[in-house]
Amino acid sequence: MKKRVLVIDDDYPIRLLIQKVLEKDYAIHAFNNVAKAVDHMNAHGNPDVIVTDIKLPVIDGKDFLRNLKTSAMYSDIPVVIISSWADGQTQLECEQAGADAYINKPFNPEKLVKIIDQLVKKVDNQNFLMG
Repeated sequence: MKKRVLVIDDDYPIRLLIQKVLEKDYAIHAFNNVAKAVDHMNAHGNPDVIVTDIKLPVIDGKDFLRNLKTSAMYSDIPVVIISSWADGQTQLECEQAGADAYINKPFNPEKLVKIIDQLVKKVDNQNFLMG
């Protein structure tokens, strides 16, 4: 069974690009806002990895990340931030909030695949060691 990746980005071409580069190896569930993504998680269970933009409608990616990482239900899900905000302060804030990786737009799709692969392998190894 394929590992599941949840993608949140309000930019349709970016969502489509991420979906296309990951769908060979992963089951992709893509949404244009946080509320739809959370509804999906509540209905279908936690994904193995979340990829999210920062600048999103209603709830931004940084607030989503903070809420996710302070929730007992979701705190273990690895999160990759993909953002056009290239300043070091934003990246630092995301890392301090619990982001596992931060990628600047425009991004190399192969780099994203490599990061997702590494995060999935890391979680699998942790799960193996724990039980």
